[in-house]
Amino acid sequence: MLNIRLQRTPSEFIMDFENSVQMLQEMLEIYSPSGKEREMALYLKDKLVEVGFESVRTDDAGNVYGEVGSGSPSILLCGHMDTVVGLIPVKRKDNWLYGRGSVDAKSSLAAMIIASSNLKSNIKDGRLIVASVVEEERSSKGIRQLLRENINVDYAIFGEPSGLNNITFAYKGRVTTRIKCQTVSGHVGASHLLDNAIEKTFELWNNIKVECKKEGEDKEFFSIITPCLVGIHSRRTCGGVPDVCLIDIDLRLPPSVNTEAGIKIIKKAIEKFRIYNSKTSIAFLVIDKVEPFVAEKGTILMKALGRAIVETTGGTFRFLKKTGTGDMNIFGSEVKVPVATYGPGDSRLSHTKKERINLTEFQASIQVYQKAIKHLITWHKQVEE
Repeated sequence: MLNIRLQRTPSEFIMDFENSVQMLQEMLEIYSPSGKEREMALYLKDKLVEVGFESVRTDDAGNVYGEVGSGSPSILLCGHMDTVVGLIPVKRKDNWLYGRGSVDAKSSLAAMIIASSNLKSNIKDGRLIVASVVEEERSSKGIRQLLRENINVDYAIFGEPSGLNNITFAYKGRVTTRIKCQTVSGHVGASHLLDNAIEKTFELWNNIKVECKKEGEDKEFFSIITPCLVGIHSRRTCGGVPDVCLIDIDLRLPPSVNTEAGIKIIKKAIEKFRIYNSKTSIAFLVIDKVEPFVAEKGTILMKALGRAIVETTGGTFRFLKKTGTGDMNIFGSEVKVPVATYGPGDSRLSHTKKERINLTEFQASIQVYQKAIKHLITWHKQVEE
């Protein structure tokens, strides 16, 4: 049971609790795994117009944008509309709403939309841009297209589950790779004379794990390199001993190790393997890479979010480092403005069959976004003066 002491005023919400929950439930009922977000995008485009957004549009990637207000500062509120695969029946039970994306991260996106809509008549200066992007869970296609749109902003908040009282300021980086091991096939009855591609691949995989551990296994988990075997496929081209094996590796990198250094570690393991396995052919491919990212904690954006959390919950806040990656990595590395990640939900439920959001926490996060935006606009003006 969550113990959240909401500090609210009578005029805090325009969209009431039930309508907010109804909107989130409608979003969850639209199954939108990466690459299949079209129905979700159409819903969001209509919803933004319905709740009073201006300049509602889509881009070439399928992202949906809407704006509230005008002038300075410009604040980007960015959430992703896609989810991982795996449909979860949407249901409301007690004070919980179940469904794929309820934590990661449709609740954050819905809260951003509702907060911005509620503020449209309460902010005299300031431009809020809500961006609902695609394929955060797969290729980061959406955020990369957003960068190509050259949107000019002063601050950016990314919607991901941090928990109500936490602000995420650091993410690990990621390198995704594919390795192909090929041997010579032959009759299974003569397997003792042949190299098995599957077995050789696992020898190489173990070498990679050893090389990663050499980079500092005694450090805290956020500060170490974490390789994960996420896919394997083999075949017997002649019907005999397996002679082709492919593996997909997801390598997570701390801020002290950039993607090029991570790639070199894998290449080093491959070269060592080749010394004793000259009959095994190795092909190595980098599929994608995202640099680690650490945001500054002393910006007025961070202070605005922190103040909003304290005012909303009556408690304290803390900064989090996440072992995953997010769109903030890509945006923050390229656009040199204050950034932060914040959103409701327990991130341990992300990508699981038990994904659910506490509705009190969801509602409180709307207040946090609203209060943070108000503080940010006020303090930005003070700095300008």
